[in-house]
Amino acid sequence: MLRERFKESLLALTGRGSDSERAKWPALLLAVSGGVDSMALAHLVHSVDYPRFAVANVNFSLRGEESDADQALVDRWCLERGIKFFSSRFDTNKYSEERGISTQMAARELRLEWFREIAQSEGYSYIVIAHNLNDRAETLILNLLRGTGIKGLSAIRDISSPAGDSAPVIRPLLGFSREEIEEYAKSVNLQYRHDKTNFESHYSRNRVRNDVFPHFREINSHFLKTLERNIELFSETGQIIDERFADIKKRIVKCETEEGIKKVSVDINMLKASGHAGYWLFMILEEYGFNASVASDVFESLDSESGKLFESSEYRVLKDRDYLIIMPFKTGSLSESDLSSSVTTSVYDLFEGFTPVPSDCIFYLDADKTGYPVSFRRWRSGDRFRPLGMKGFKKVSDYLTDKKRDLFTKEERMVALSESGEIICLLGERVDDRYKITEQTKRVLEIKFRV
Repeated sequence: MLRERFKESLLALTGRGSDSERAKWPALLLAVSGGVDSMALAHLVHSVDYPRFAVANVNFSLRGEESDADQALVDRWCLERGIKFFSSRFDTNKYSEERGISTQMAARELRLEWFREIAQSEGYSYIVIAHNLNDRAETLILNLLRGTGIKGLSAIRDISSPAGDSAPVIRPLLGFSREEIEEYAKSVNLQYRHDKTNFESHYSRNRVRNDVFPHFREINSHFLKTLERNIELFSETGQIIDERFADIKKRIVKCETEEGIKKVSVDINMLKASGHAGYWLFMILEEYGFNASVASDVFESLDSESGKLFESSEYRVLKDRDYLIIMPFKTGSLSESDLSSSVTTSVYDLFEGFTPVPSDCIFYLDADKTGYPVSFRRWRSGDRFRPLGMKGFKKVSDYLTDKKRDLFTKEERMVALSESGEIICLLGERVDDRYKITEQTKRVLEIKFRV
């Protein structure tokens, strides 16, 4: 019976394999839109006498009165049964335009973020979503058409555990076809709403659902179950590959934080020696939003000269000699007028026993030579200074190149300027020889990066 199969699936996903200790069953937050899948989900959870759950409904303001009617149906269903009900309305089109993403993507982001906020504030352990076997099969086909790795072949998973304290998302209906769900809804005389857009082939998913799957059904009337078995095999294969990848990643990928920004370095020589280098590179870059096409271009660049730059929506990857360097786009970078906030300066009398200690974050200069206060800005083309220990001047750009600094490091380097506007220090690198501490120094200017 469908109800018993559902109960078994639900308890397995929540870690409660039996009916024992019902009082300890975790609280659930059900995502219910008013359609047949989500209304069946709500009805099933209620029918198995689940002790603690609530319903959340999002009005995306996309279908006018129809969206309002969907919300009203869910509200009424909960009210009749004394079930706690949460609702919210979003301007999805505005959100989509502001972020430059599709309406579907905007709706998913808005919905999941709101569900997680409720789960955290109200103490719900799991977010329950009504994805079914048809959804899973559709996702597999779409992923194949767009290009994907082993994770994409696993399609939708029955449980998704995000990082941090967010509640996991579970999908107890994932093993049930839409036909089974509709038959169940009919058998219990369940009211639900039809979303007319599901029958229009404007979106890729709808085209697969309405135009492609009928042909699959002609070839194999049980194609959904066949795809389900294949997806499970892909998932197991993915677990094996993930274990191998974790070992590879430990050896070839190094993560560090510079000035609060995560920097990832991939050792190209070790990557090549690992075997299947192209695939491991794809798996590394996939974590940072790079698709298969860009990952292939990056792989082709491994034997080229340094300096090639590739971008995803949030990250950049740089080919720099023997490494690939991955760093996020910086948001809210300091303007030149605000750069002084990233460092601290102080002036004090030179005391007996004072000895400057070489450092790339603390610099000591002769305060009487530099004048005070000093200022800061990013270095510019044509800037010159006399690096400590050198007799002649050198362009800042040439100095950074000689030191083999990567493009990202070059972009963020700053110079300190004397009271008269002369470069006295290239921060993160070296002081100017003209302003160094000497036996004649009486006052010290200390420049320190704020950590």
